[in-house]
Amino acid sequence: MKFKIIIVILFIILFTDADLFAQNTTTKKYLSIRTNLANLRIGPSSTHPILFVYEKKNLPVEVIDEFEVWRKIKDYQGDTGWIHLSQLSRKRTLLTFKDGIVLFKNATIYSKPIIKIGNLETAVIKKCIPNWCLVEIQKYKGWIQTDHVWGLENKEIIN
Repeated sequence: MKFKIIIVILFIILFTDADLFAQNTTTKKYLSIRTNLANLRIGPSSTHPILFVYEKKNLPVEVIDEFEVWRKIKDYQGDTGWIHLSQLSRKRTLLTFKDGIVLFKNATIYSKPIIKIGNLETAVIKKCIPNWCLVEIQKYKGWIQTDHVWGLENKEIIN
């Protein structure tokens, strides 16, 4: 009898969805646009009408749903739609929201300023610590404060 109970318990553990046992610690998942032209569609298939065409490579987007090879995304303006996985990249990027954001040599405002960045510029994330990210933008590499950017969780750490 004990053997049957053990088998039933093992069966339940093996075939029950692991998400049921996980704590509710969901974090947002960000990806970026892979190409200079990416179609955002009303639904998850190529037969659905195109809602919008993204014309900015490396633009960060938040994944809010999935269906087969399609991802429902939300952009920095709050627009949502479906995009094929082939048009997305795992490369983490951020988008600036203010003119004159300074890129610094180190993660402190007292270090050497490298360049001022304009509004709605994309940067590739190399590393993040709370309130600062090491990024590459244009041909420059340096640290940016994260208080005027989109594409990150609050105080997110990326190694």
